Amino acid sequence: MAIQERAIVSAQPNAGLSMVMDFAVLKQRLSQLQQFVREYMVPGEDYGIIEGANSKPTLLKPGAEKLCDVYGLSAGEAQIEFTRDDTKTPIYISYRVSLPLISRADGRIIMVGVGSANSWEKKYRWRWVFENELPPGMSTEGLRTRTGTNKKGERYVQYRIPNDEIDDIDNTLLKMAKKRALIDAVLSATRSSALFTQDVEDMEGMLVRPHDTSVRDERRMNQPPQSGNGGAKPASDRQLTFLQRKGKAKGLEGEELTAWVHQQTGKPMEQLTSKEASQLIDALDNYHPPAKGGPPDDDPFAGESLEIDDADLPF
Repeated sequence: MAIQERAIVSAQPNAGLSMVMDFAVLKQRLSQLQQFVREYMVPGEDYGIIEGANSKPTLLKPGAEKLCDVYGLSAGEAQIEFTRDDTKTPIYISYRVSLPLISRADGRIIMVGVGSANSWEKKYRWRWVFENELPPGMSTEGLRTRTGTNKKGERYVQYRIPNDEIDDIDNTLLKMAKKRALIDAVLSATRSSALFTQDVEDMEGMLVRPHDTSVRDERRMNQPPQSGNGGAKPASDRQLTFLQRKGKAKGLEGEELTAWVHQQTGKPMEQLTSKEASQLIDALDNYHPPAKGGPPDDDPFAGESLEIDDADLPF
């Protein structure tokens, strides 16, 4: 029987890991990154700050894209994993995205970021509504509440209810997972984790570009109580603005657009739900304005009479 012998090597004092980059070079690169952040990245747009907290700022998508540009990186083709479970209430939808960052210089994959998003996250699983937006028969008793003040100084109360329109946020979840994968890859590839984090990306209280919802909230508070639409979420101001712009591009403006919306839904525009507004926006892709009276400009027979004999008729 052959006997295998194993040599025992005693640990050497210098056998551990050693730095492969000169300390001065490392310090210079970090200094350049910090200078770029100070001079070219915009707080509230490229990165967010938690008010009153001492934590690192969180990197946002525009900031990640700027870092990609300065380091010569491009996002590659994303690998997407999708999960859906209709047996859960509300429905569970999940996306997991793996996104490679590729060097523009030689096409090498520098880093692969991973991000996920699902419909049971706090910001997607619930929605806040005014009392008049509660589904028919739902009591306010036991519901979590939050209060606020509108521009007129009036106090209001909102109630948290389960989000029963999960399918409406399917695309939002996919975009969020892609964004998180991008930020994860950028933080690792650019070694900027010392300056930024993404762990607090969706925390309440983060200072980002303000989004004024007062007009939308005023309209929502003045709507009549929900009846036959099951407490559907009203269309947002952004949806209605986009609907008007897209309608204008298709030749529908003012009263014409209002009439078309009523023809499609039986409702005035201000009473549309979020789902109905999305459907109308999609419907405009296939909308073709009716032909106007008179011959077209390129009609070769314009202004000429055309005589037809009985023999030319098909009957």
